[in-house]
Amino acid sequence: MRLFYAVEFDEKTKDVLIARQSILKSNSVKANFTRRENLHLTLRFMGELAHADFTELQKIQDLVSKRHSPFELEISNIGVFERGQKSIVWAGIKENQNLLQLQRDLEKEITVNGFRPENRPYKPHITLAREFIPKGDIYKTIKEAGVLQHKFNIKSISLMESTRMNGKLTYLCRYRTELCKGS
Repeated sequence: MRLFYAVEFDEKTKDVLIARQSILKSNSVKANFTRRENLHLTLRFMGELAHADFTELQKIQDLVSKRHSPFELEISNIGVFERGQKSIVWAGIKENQNLLQLQRDLEKEITVNGFRPENRPYKPHITLAREFIPKGDIYKTIKEAGVLQHKFNIKSISLMESTRMNGKLTYLCRYRTELCKGS
């Protein structure tokens, strides 16, 4: 199983992201756009794991969810990770201590329970398109997509499976827990 922890979005947030994708589509030669149902914010990529690890990951998620309360996030900007001719276009998250604490807590529990530590620093972002080739200057395209400033509530975290269904990359929620500190 190829697994990752994530925040899933409400429909309004997906609408905002899809609207930005439409602007990007009209300014691209080619791109692999994230499908609406796959839009998410990764908290921690786990990679390919044995099915037996799933129960342990659920326990970690239960523990972490009980230590955090729901909070608000803001999508703030559109950015790019340049990969030569084919770039990744993403929506950025305004710095948020609640999100960073949740992610650090999750990371700590993952490593304490014997899973490999993540060596890269956490950079919260929502992938809008991969292999993005703009019609012109990529930074002009990003600027045209604009600033988002969309706020939404985080009430739960999900353990997701990345799989292929009918040839399409699909993210399936396999386990969801509510953030319930103090409940």
